[in-house]
Amino acid sequence: MGEARPVAPLRSPTPGGAVTPTRRELMFGLALSVVGLWPRRATADALDATLERIAKARNELKTLRADFVQVRTIGLLATKVKSKGRLTLVMPSRMRWDLLPPDDVTYWIGPKGLAMRNAEGVKRVGKGAAGRFAAVLGDLRTMLGGDLRTLKKRYQLSIEQQDDRSVIVAKPKDATVKKHIKELVLVADAKKALMEKVTITEKNGDRSVITFSNAKKNQPIDERTIEPPA
Repeated sequence: MGEARPVAPLRSPTPGGAVTPTRRELMFGLALSVVGLWPRRATADALDATLERIAKARNELKTLRADFVQVRTIGLLATKVKSKGRLTLVMPSRMRWDLLPPDDVTYWIGPKGLAMRNAEGVKRVGKGAAGRFAAVLGDLRTMLGGDLRTLKKRYQLSIEQQDDRSVIVAKPKDATVKKHIKELVLVADAKKALMEKVTITEKNGDRSVITFSNAKKNQPIDERTIEPPA
């Protein structure tokens, strides 16, 4: 018969009955915890760095004009409605959103609330009555030209990098917006900090994809066009 292999001695329990971990076990557990936290921390750091970079790039932004194409997919029927339009943004708080004919609708949003013009005329809606519609438009204004860091109060933000594009996913935390909006996906040019595409997914399954082009910064804008008609 061969020699019996030595058996590692059992570790003695502490007076309370618990087994005291060895130094190797402690180091191994610490390593596992660090590995588990690293991706989350790295992602958070990447998000903060991207939001800060975009904010700095937008510091000098006074006005913004852009064309856009909006494709709205409606419900389970997957019916698509395509619209063309123009965006006019005057920092820090005024935006004009024109849907060209055949839609022929204009929205204005500013400190006093929301106004809309269609074939029936101009309708003004105060800040209180505008509700979630004004809130979403206000967030869109921030996404297009404001400080994205302010959205962290109302949205859970995450980020992905795709070549020279920053893709920011915003999931509503605000209870009112959360009732209607599932998520917003923002695609921005990483260098110019200009938004190139916004995808709005609603709770009911409707989805709008807005693609921007011909963006022009800091050009003169007639003040009369950025306010709704009296």
